Amino acid sequence: MVFEYNNGQLEVSVMNEKYSSIFDIVGPVMIGPSSSHTAGAVLLGQEASKLLETRPQKITIDYYESFAKTHAGHGTDFAIVAGVLKMAMYDPHLPESLELAKQLGIELEINELKSPSPIDHPNTATITLTSRRKKVALCGCSIGGGKIAVKRLMFGNHQLELLGSLPILLFSCSSESLLLVLEELTENDVVVTAQNFCKLNGNKNLYALSLQKAPAGDLTNSILKYCDNLVCL
Repeated sequence: MVFEYNNGQLEVSVMNEKYSSIFDIVGPVMIGPSSSHTAGAVLLGQEASKLLETRPQKITIDYYESFAKTHAGHGTDFAIVAGVLKMAMYDPHLPESLELAKQLGIELEINELKSPSPIDHPNTATITLTSRRKKVALCGCSIGGGKIAVKRLMFGNHQLELLGSLPILLFSCSSESLLLVLEELTENDVVVTAQNFCKLNGNKNLYALSLQKAPAGDLTNSILKYCDNLVCL
């Protein structure tokens, strides 16, 4: 653990991950034994649920490395499913999420993969959500203290690598409309720290903008004038 000041603000570094407070490492108020394997897993499930917009018919969880070895004992299974079902990490019914999913008719598949993490982190999971008309997937990791990183998204046959940290703004539009979105963000003092895109059908692309802060509700409404499928992770 390394403590250092950056522009007058204390930063704590653990295994090359930076935190603004020691409480980010200790972790949040939560249900479960581990801020990394339980609380972080809830957040991964919540972020994945934003991509589908409806209740999935099937949840597939692929675990890598440390997650693959410890998920059952550390409550990672019920944590991810609870997140997909939009439950909070401090919800006392969190451990009941597997039974709730069963009652809702949601199929659950869990795989312990022996291959290395595709995003080079031991606490990695790929969460695939399938509905009648749509299939999406999120590959992310729990980095400690109830914090997560999302590194890869899949929408059907389209895959998008995420270059920055959360919050991330996802949307589809033309390259011309992207300039208008960037203007709106600049006018509202929202700084884009990283961006990437993948090609969709026609003249549209799927864009991912990593932001310094999450946009306010009125700003997202303004951005919707220029794009479709707006999601903020």
